[in-house]
Amino acid sequence: MKRGIQKKGVLLLAMLLLAVLTLAGCKDPISGLTEGGSDEEVVQLADTNPLPENGVVTAAQFRSIQGQDKVVTFDGSTMSGIQYSWSFNGKDIHNPEDQNLKVDFTTEGNTLNNVKAAAGDAAYGLGITLTGNKGLITVPQLTITLPEKWDADSAVFCKLNNGQPAKMSNVTFDNSAETTKMTVNIVETGGDYYIVAGKTIAPVPTTSAGNPDGTTPGDSGNTGSGSSGSSSCTISISCSTILNNMGNLKSGKESFVPSDGWILSPTTVEFNEGESVHDVLRRVCRDKGIHMESSFTPAYNSAYVEGINQLYEFDCGELSGWMYNVNGWFPNYGCSQYTVENGDVINWVYTCDLGRDVGDNSMW
Repeated sequence: MKRGIQKKGVLLLAMLLLAVLTLAGCKDPISGLTEGGSDEEVVQLADTNPLPENGVVTAAQFRSIQGQDKVVTFDGSTMSGIQYSWSFNGKDIHNPEDQNLKVDFTTEGNTLNNVKAAAGDAAYGLGITLTGNKGLITVPQLTITLPEKWDADSAVFCKLNNGQPAKMSNVTFDNSAETTKMTVNIVETGGDYYIVAGKTIAPVPTTSAGNPDGTTPGDSGNTGSGSSGSSSCTISISCSTILNNMGNLKSGKESFVPSDGWILSPTTVEFNEGESVHDVLRRVCRDKGIHMESSFTPAYNSAYVEGINQLYEFDCGELSGWMYNVNGWFPNYGCSQYTVENGDVINWVYTCDLGRDVGDNSMW
C-alpha cells in the first residue's frame, strides 16, 4: 500500500521503507524490501523448546522450520504454577518474524468477575494477557494447564468489546486428570483476553474480527462463483470505515461507498483445491460485477490488491487501503500465497488507519 506515497528527502524515504506495512493482505514491492532473503541467519529449533525469559522467539529460529510440515512447541510457566505451551506448524509460516510469546494470567479481580457474570455466571474464569503486539506469523495453538481441576465441561475464549465480553472461539477442554488443560487457537495478541468455563455457558456475542462495522460474518446466500469445487468458504468486502471518514475521501468517490459499508455482504462460495484468497476474490468480483484491480510482483511471488469497487489505496487518507483476514487472522504475507481451506471466512476490509480501525494491531 505504501508504494504510492511520495516523500521528500533520502532520510524520509529510508524511514518509510523501514516502517512500511503489508496492506491489501499482499506484499507490495516496497514492503518486500523489509523481508529477509535466503542468506539470513537460521537457528535450529528442537521439537520442544523452553520459552526464553523475555518471551521472544526470533525470526532466525522460525526460519529453521519455515515451510516444513513440522510442529514445534515453546513451554512457559508462571510463579502461580500455571503452565502454558505454544505450538507452531512450520508449513504455515511464510514470513518469519520475531514473536513475543510471553503470557501473564489473572485468576481474580473485578474485571474477571464481570466477564464470568456476563457468560451466564460462569463458575470459572481466567484472565490472559498476550504480550506480543507485532502480529502473528501464523495461527498457533496455546495450551494452558492449571494446577487445580475445574469442575467444568466447556469453555470459551473471549475479549472485551465496548465493555462487554465477545466470544472469539471455543476452547478444547480437558479436565480428565487432576489438572485442567485447555487449548485455543490464537489469531491476535497484544491485549487482555479471558477464558470462562462451567457446566453450561450462556451464549456470548461473537466478535466480528475484520468487520469494522461490528457485524458478524454469516451466510447471505450462495453464489455460483464459476467454480465446480466441492469445498466452500465465506467471503465479504466491507468499506464501512470510510463512513466515519467521509471528510478524507477523495472527491468523486462518494458514490462508490454503500450506505451500509457492504460492497459484498458475507457470501458462501465454492472453490477448487489449491486456490488462493486472491483467486477467490478475483472470481467473485468478476461474477458479481464488482470492479477489482490487482497487480503481481514476480520478485516477491505476491499479488497486490490496489482497488475494489473503484476505491483505491490512499483514497481516504495516506494511511488507507485494502487488507484481508481469514478466520479473524491478518496474515503477514500476500493474498495470492494464502491457500484457502474448506470453511474459511475471508474478510476484505478497507482501513483508514493502517489496520488499527479494522482489528489489526501488528503495527501498534
